Amino acid sequence: MPDGGYDAFVSYSHDADGPVGPALRDALHLFARPWNRLRALRVFCDRRALDPADGLWSTIRRALDASRFLILVASPGAAGSRWVRREVEQWRSVTPRRPVLIVRTGGQIVWDDVAGDFDWDRTTALPRALSGWFTEEPQWVDLELPPERLSLRDPPFQDAVATLAAPLHGRSKDDLLGVDVAQHRRSQGFRRAMWAGLSLVAALAVAAAGWALTERSGAVEQRDRALAGSLVAEAGTVRDTQPGLARQLLAAAYRLAPTPQARSAVIAGDEIPRELTVQASALAYSDDGSLLVVARSGNSGTALYPEIVAHVWLYDAHTLEVLAEWAPEEHESISSARFVGPGLLVLGHEEELVVTDVTDPRAPAERARLAAPSLTEALDLAPDGRTLAAGSDDGTVRLWAVDVLAGEPAAGRGPEPVATWRPCTAEEGAHEIGFVRSGGLLAVRCGLGPGAMLAVWDVADPAAVAPVGEQSVEARRLDVAPDGRYLVAEEDGALVRWDVSSSGELRDRTPLPLPLDYHGYVSVLDYGDHGRVAVVGEGGYARVWDAAADEPALLVELRLPAWDALNADDVAFAPGTTALAVATPGSNAGPDAAPEDGTIRIWNLADPLERRARASVPAARADLDVSADGRTLAGLVDGDLYVADLTDPLRPEALALVPADIAAGPDEDTFFGEVVPRISPDGDTLAIGSEGAIDVFDLTDRARPRHLATWPVGMPLALSFRSDGDLLAVGQFDGSVALYDLTTSGVPQPVGEVPTAGSSLVFLPGRPVLAVAGTLSSVIELWDLADPRAPVRLTADQSHTYQLAELAVTGDGMLASVARDSTVRTWRVLGDEFLARTVINDSGDVNDLAVSTSGGRLATLGRDRTLRVYRVADDTPVLDLSIPVGDTTQDLVGFVGEDVLAVRTEHGAVDLWDLDADTALERICSGTGHPITEEQWARVLPDIGYDPPC
Repeated sequence: MPDGGYDAFVSYSHDADGPVGPALRDALHLFARPWNRLRALRVFCDRRALDPADGLWSTIRRALDASRFLILVASPGAAGSRWVRREVEQWRSVTPRRPVLIVRTGGQIVWDDVAGDFDWDRTTALPRALSGWFTEEPQWVDLELPPERLSLRDPPFQDAVATLAAPLHGRSKDDLLGVDVAQHRRSQGFRRAMWAGLSLVAALAVAAAGWALTERSGAVEQRDRALAGSLVAEAGTVRDTQPGLARQLLAAAYRLAPTPQARSAVIAGDEIPRELTVQASALAYSDDGSLLVVARSGNSGTALYPEIVAHVWLYDAHTLEVLAEWAPEEHESISSARFVGPGLLVLGHEEELVVTDVTDPRAPAERARLAAPSLTEALDLAPDGRTLAAGSDDGTVRLWAVDVLAGEPAAGRGPEPVATWRPCTAEEGAHEIGFVRSGGLLAVRCGLGPGAMLAVWDVADPAAVAPVGEQSVEARRLDVAPDGRYLVAEEDGALVRWDVSSSGELRDRTPLPLPLDYHGYVSVLDYGDHGRVAVVGEGGYARVWDAAADEPALLVELRLPAWDALNADDVAFAPGTTALAVATPGSNAGPDAAPEDGTIRIWNLADPLERRARASVPAARADLDVSADGRTLAGLVDGDLYVADLTDPLRPEALALVPADIAAGPDEDTFFGEVVPRISPDGDTLAIGSEGAIDVFDLTDRARPRHLATWPVGMPLALSFRSDGDLLAVGQFDGSVALYDLTTSGVPQPVGEVPTAGSSLVFLPGRPVLAVAGTLSSVIELWDLADPRAPVRLTADQSHTYQLAELAVTGDGMLASVARDSTVRTWRVLGDEFLARTVINDSGDVNDLAVSTSGGRLATLGRDRTLRVYRVADDTPVLDLSIPVGDTTQDLVGFVGEDVLAVRTEHGAVDLWDLDADTALERICSGTGHPITEEQWARVLPDIGYDPPC
């Protein structure tokens, strides 16, 4: 392999074979991996990991030229892919000739023996660029597998990887399979030794000479665990100043030793912002948040400042893959950016606006150039999407009709503005603008420093633009809410929200709360969705406020290097998503940094108060429940029935929010009262118990919940449906469990009663047996409710020594319990008896638990405010994750599938945590800036060869 090169380059179509390329890369990294290396091979496959500063194609070309083998993922999509074609052509252009390995995932590959080439009339899976490369029919690997089977645990996939790995390693396939088995067995031995404890490792370390290999392996494992811990600690020290490096350190820790500490750090690593190492004079998100444009101004350089070449990048905002890039004139200024509708991008250049069609983001096409005889400082789109406004540094503001822009031919000279006027002097400049209300009013800020003023203009009739009254206010910074109702401005060290009346009057001046150490200077400001306002400036923070509430609140302070915050270039919320991007000059990449490097940090703010959460839904003070199939979340939010679709749990979709005419819970002074929702096993029925009543809703059509019945109860503490959904058990504060038949028409009637207190209830799956934990009791009781009119007590267990907090049951019948005696216990119920399986000694009181439906995971939360997740194999839990969560969490709501946990918070949200460390690792490696340098690697891992983890 060339120095700094790759063993293989994987060429594939992202659209057609998106999961295949990364799966092959990861598998080749792991297959037959020696114990002392992070990877068996070094494989390049994914443009998402590229450094944008150097240009997309030039970086890909260098990787191709530095690779020993080309692995071509062949499919009809790859055959038509422009990028795959270019990569194959570049591979062929380099001498000496290097091998090409083919992996077919779809379509046909047909060889023509007579022509000595592929039959291109019948071959649909290969690009024509491969014509004439092979002199005889090549062997290829067939890999038509669904994404969930792209794992080394799947025999066909493992066999395909072995076929590819053999020539890469220079060994036979059978020999390599034997090596992998041996390495796997050794790894299994390492894991067993690890869980046996440090005492066993120490014993092995001093064992006899016959155990020398095991001794060495144990020592190496112990070393790797210690190094992984130090990498996690080091990532914590640089996360604010070098977030991309911090992410790479966490990835290295996980690859080196996937201990619970390393896995937990990777899971929690979503708190660290993603990083792009690129200078940005302007950035903007598309209206749906799916695209991010980054523009860099150019300059010719001076004796003090280096030359910078202008450039524009268009990213997939979710993956940070570069979809397209282009270069304006080398030294052209680009001062503003704005998406206009679903497919138009407008960039404010020097003396003109350039309109680009990005309907196909991989093939942007210039549509028009709009004359603007001065540098365009600000762009805004009216809330109705019909008018584009541009402010310039000569004090001029211009308006264009968007429908006319959309109709312009490619590369044509654009239409004249529908209105042009000068609200500011040439000395002041029109530096910030924003449409208010429906778009008939425009706020304009004139000037930069002290004395800068804000005024509102009536632009409803472009032929008669006029100021609104005589009102103007001081404003050094300005932005307007997307719906145009509010605007936020900086006024002499204060941040103020103004309500703008329909006539343009600024009223109801409301200051945003400021921290004690707030320093008045604001670099950049953005007013995003959901009333959130982001401000970056002096003091070393990006701060986010909830400005929509009657009393605005500061949500979060995001640490930045002080110099970066003071000189920030731009800030933008991603509409419809939870991302916040901040562009700052300069980078922290060390000696490899280029003069034009800058840093863009992108935070996930699904829940600003718990930034490690991948997604969040509103909860207020009420509880919510997750259906057994993980598709539905439902409950009360501020008295309204809320239903969300969790089919993609990391992108929840609100389906319904309808008045339910149910109290949102008892009075805050009532100690035991709460709202208890429970979804039936089939997901079609929702029962909500509130103080004084039970309400039942039909969720067959989740977007239109239908109220079925209400009946009075005292104070419900717990609800549980029998497996068939026909019987509802209600634990009551009066010390009994009432049983209701839901098959009767009209209001359900009580058909029986269990004479014991039930603060936690679960029916065993497939059986009419109810497990009951009583209020302030340490006893678990089992009741046979085959005939609910005559409940039969089967047995009871008193293994817990103090108050039980919660019961839970898996789909295959494992029962789990937690108590304030610091233990978690799991059980199987055989016939009428408990069969104790295991005991977990947790830390302090254990307040709540959840188990996944299949029983693969168990999670607890206790008084020490630490979220612990255990993997459960053969009913034997093994600690997998341990994450301190502080006071942000309230209790566990439940699992969504196997790998997502829904956790209710104290501040009115249900947070969704992704517990899959492998997918978290992929996210960690998306947005890491410059690759870790050899010098940085040697400082943190001096005894391990340089091997960048992402």
